[in-house]
Amino acid sequence: MAGIKDIPFDAARQVAEGVRSASATRRSCVRIAIEVDEGAPSALVCAIRDAFVPQTSTGLLHVAAFDAGATVRVNPDCNAAIVVSGTSGAAPSVAGAFCSAGVPAAIVVESSVEVPVSTLPEGVEVIAGATEATLLEKLAEWLAQACRADVALGASFPFVRRAVCRRCVRVRSLQNAVIGFLPFGSGADLPLMTANQMLMGLDVAGANGQGATPERFAETAAILAGAYASRAAARRLSRSLPGLGALVRAGVAYSATFALGEAARLRFELPNAWNHRK
Repeated sequence: MAGIKDIPFDAARQVAEGVRSASATRRSCVRIAIEVDEGAPSALVCAIRDAFVPQTSTGLLHVAAFDAGATVRVNPDCNAAIVVSGTSGAAPSVAGAFCSAGVPAAIVVESSVEVPVSTLPEGVEVIAGATEATLLEKLAEWLAQACRADVALGASFPFVRRAVCRRCVRVRSLQNAVIGFLPFGSGADLPLMTANQMLMGLDVAGANGQGATPERFAETAAILAGAYASRAAARRLSRSLPGLGALVRAGVAYSATFALGEAARLRFELPNAWNHRK
């Protein structure tokens, strides 16, 4: 839940540096460790192999196999670790080794009953999927929440982009709802909200592998127009609902930011889906 501490008070400065910082974020390295247990189901291995094909040179993979007696080498600089469970029974200890080093770790299985919860080290997630689509959707959601380089993650691995963008949109929308709720004074909240929406647009574009292009200026103009339109709507609603002004402002701020974010996400997602169908 977003709170006062989550408000990006330096958003205006961040926007001023937005093009440079967005490009740097998109191009930053994201390191994923994939550990495959002996006897791991071929369907799981193939699904993960096909999904983790880096689209950028900054998507770095470490792939290794292990068995019951293997010593696992943990790189604490990894952003996330994925352990594909097999027959050795060592998957929980391998995932636990990564968690102990501060690396988010998940065990991938076909069914959640394959890994008893009582044997799991603290912090290890279990991701189960009977089909490839279900597995990758759950894995993408976990990565978007756990990975410390989510924008670079989306830029490198397309299957994670929707989850990364949705998380970004939710976070920015909640932040703007808090800004709208607080009594900043007449007009003082608008620049902060608008800057936050611009940062959201940069993050969504970056997660889709897009850098600073003339198209970003058109998107910025749309965000500015949306900001003034939503503020006008909030004022009208506040006048018609006396005593509920703060709640109205928060609701409009959240809804407007969420709508802009979803529009930005779909702008990238739908053309890609259309191209894949051809």
